Amino acid sequence: MEITKKMFWTEAMKGGSIIGLVTASLQLVRLSFAAPRSWIEWVSILVFALLLYGFTRRMAGRASARDGFPYNRCMGFVMAMMLFTGVIMGVATALMYNFLVRDAVVMSIDTIMGEMRGLLTQDQFDTTYDSLYRAMFNPLLLVVAGVITYLVQGGLIGLFTSAVAQRKPEPFAPAGEDEPKRDGDAA
Repeated sequence: MEITKKMFWTEAMKGGSIIGLVTASLQLVRLSFAAPRSWIEWVSILVFALLLYGFTRRMAGRASARDGFPYNRCMGFVMAMMLFTGVIMGVATALMYNFLVRDAVVMSIDTIMGEMRGLLTQDQFDTTYDSLYRAMFNPLLLVVAGVITYLVQGGLIGLFTSAVAQRKPEPFAPAGEDEPKRDGDAA
């Protein structure tokens, strides 16, 4: 079957939304544990990579054997999914930072700025503190940061998952029932 732009973006939206919701859930679990959480971070990365592979492989399976779904289309699909994942994660992060873990974020800002106190003049310190404080609670900035973060993270992991998920075109494959017959094909 030919993968149209509508199908491509619809599937990217579905996959990216599911990945975003699962990742946001794992981030919430990570934030709620006060204990060492390195195992949760590893599980989160593993689940992210498996979902990325699964959705990309599923999309590649929908392509006809003749057209295939080569590496570059897999990477394009991964990046399209990451746009949606980044938006969902940015919104989820904004909600968590503004309502669930606001005190912890303020404490982190204070810790970071405490280390910079001797390096900056008082005016520079105050300006930097206010800017950092506003940035950490600004939903639009957190969404943009989420999109950039997941484009990079998904792009790096997608380099490997796309190599495995790709479906190379077979130009001499017979036309399937869902493909239109081309001139010169046997009936």
